[in-house]
Amino acid sequence: MAPRRLSLVPSIVTAALMLSGCPSPGNGEPSPTTETADTSESEAALAPLEVGDEEIRAADGTVLVDIDDVPGTIRADQQAEFGAAERFQEASVSPDGVWLAVVTSGAAHSAGWLVREGTRQLRPAAFQYGGNITIGPWSDDSRRVVFVQEGPAGGRTLTVVDAERLGETVEASAMPVRSPEHDELAPEERIYEALAWSNGELLFRVGEERWVFDPESEEVRSSQ
Repeated sequence: MAPRRLSLVPSIVTAALMLSGCPSPGNGEPSPTTETADTSESEAALAPLEVGDEEIRAADGTVLVDIDDVPGTIRADQQAEFGAAERFQEASVSPDGVWLAVVTSGAAHSAGWLVREGTRQLRPAAFQYGGNITIGPWSDDSRRVVFVQEGPAGGRTLTVVDAERLGETVEASAMPVRSPEHDELAPEERIYEALAWSNGELLFRVGEERWVFDPESEEVRSSQ
């Protein structure tokens, strides 16, 4: 299979407009923090990433991660682990070029990982049984990244992972992002969209309702 060339995640403002169709800041919502045009030397050296089934390469052709570096199974929690590492699906480098967010897929599952550039030691970050995972926006300080999880019932939820708080299982590393109305919604109505990072918090939307997730407290509040 021919390698797929992926660019970095678009600027936060662009991503917000693309996902939400919302107007420019000034309506009382948190203002997205724009990334500067000048990326770091590390980021420039890595991007655009080249993602193949068995390798992820930097722009200069250096192999950053090989499929053999990925653990054979991913531990969802202390009791359960699943095989989800047959091939690479997607990758994204943090704005400072220090971390890679990686998605692998297996026969029927998808897994998200974080790996510090140069180490090839993947840490479990997200897992979706019978569905798919894609990578959302990085925070501008490169500390946190969003994984977007699409379930088999058609819903889409978000998980935030903090590179400074990684554990040995998905449960230990992942911070599920849920609105207060989450349990009242049917699975197919749980369509979450990551809009932007602002001052270390994630602005997201579920339907027409907009919320803010604070990763420090793991609390959610309305952005209306």
